[in-house]
Amino acid sequence: MKVWVAGFIFATVLVVLGSVALPRGIAAVRFLAGPRDEVSAAAYFLTRKTADDYTAAAERALAEKDEDLASSIAQLAAERGVTLPATLAGRIAAAQDEASARIGADAWNGFLSGDAPNEAALAGAVAADLTGIGDIRDLYNQAARYVSGEEIDPLVIGLATVGLGLTAATVATLGAAGPEKAGVSTLKAVTRAGRLSPLLARDVGMVAANALDGEALRLVGMSVARLDLAAARTASGRVLKAEAVTALKGLGSDVATIGSNAGYRTTVAALGTAKSAEEMGTLAKLSARFGTATRAVMVLGGAALTFASMMTTAAVWSLWLLLWIAGVMFGAAKLGRRIGRWIWPRPYASLRRA
Repeated sequence: MKVWVAGFIFATVLVVLGSVALPRGIAAVRFLAGPRDEVSAAAYFLTRKTADDYTAAAERALAEKDEDLASSIAQLAAERGVTLPATLAGRIAAAQDEASARIGADAWNGFLSGDAPNEAALAGAVAADLTGIGDIRDLYNQAARYVSGEEIDPLVIGLATVGLGLTAATVATLGAAGPEKAGVSTLKAVTRAGRLSPLLARDVGMVAANALDGEALRLVGMSVARLDLAAARTASGRVLKAEAVTALKGLGSDVATIGSNAGYRTTVAALGTAKSAEEMGTLAKLSARFGTATRAVMVLGGAALTFASMMTTAAVWSLWLLLWIAGVMFGAAKLGRRIGRWIWPRPYASLRRA
C-alpha cells in the first residue's frame, strides 16, 4: 500500500510540474529551433505573460492618461488570446474617445513652430517640412547661431539638410521618397521637443557633428537672408558629408516604418528609449510584426527583447522539459513493473527465486 501511495504522490507532482514545464518547455524548444532574431525573441517572451500582467500594464497606462498605450496592450492581449476584464476594455475605449476630442489647433501650431507635443502637432510639423519651409527655417536659425558664435545643434542641422534633399527627391520621384522624408521630419520634431533618447542623440549627433561643413552652413544663412532660396538649397547640399546623409536617411527610414506600422506614440516612445540607431532598426522590425501592438511589446518586454537575453531562459525551460519527460518515463516504467507483478505474480516469483 505504501508503494501505491508513493506512486500517487509522484504522479501528482509530475502533473503539477507538467502544467508549467510542458507549455513553457515546448515554447522554449520552438524558440531555440526557430529564427534567431529579436522578433522571435519578443514572440517567445510574450508566451510567459499572464492575463494579470496585461491587466496591470493597462491599468498603469490609464492611470498615466496614456490611452494609446492602454489600447496597444488591449490589442496585443487580443492577438495572444488573453482576455481582459470587460470593465477595463470599456474604460480604454472611453479614454480614446476623450483623447480624440482634445485635438484642436495643435496641427497649425506644429506647422508654424516645428514642435510636436502630440500627433496633430506632428502632422503640422511634417507638413511644413514636406514643403521645405520647416527645413529652411531650421537651417537659417542654426546658421544665424553659428555666425554669432552661439551653440548650434549639429543633429538638427543634419536632419534639416537631409530633409531638404528628400523634399526635392519626393517631388522628383512623385512621392516615392515621401515616407523617408516624413521619418526624417518626425525625428527632427522629436529632437526639437527634447524627447530624443540621450544615448541615441549622442550616437547620431556625433555622426552629424563630424560631417558638418561650417562654411556651407554660413552660406545657407546668407542666402536665406537675401531670400535666395535656390542658392540656399544649393549650399545646403554641401553642409553634410555623404556618409552622414546616408546614416540619417537610414534612421529616418526606420522611424517612418515604425510610424506607419505602429503610430505616433510608439514612434516617440521608441525614439525616447532606443540607445542607438541599430536599436531603432530592431524596433522597426518589431513594428512590422506586431503593428499597433508594438508599444505594448516594448513596455511588457522592456530591455529583455533581444535574442541573447532570451537564450538562457529558453535553455532553462528546455532542460526542465527534458527532466519532466525523464520523470514521466521513469514513473511509467515503475508503474508498468508494478502492474506486471500484480497481473503475473507467479512467473515473477519463480524468476526471482531462480
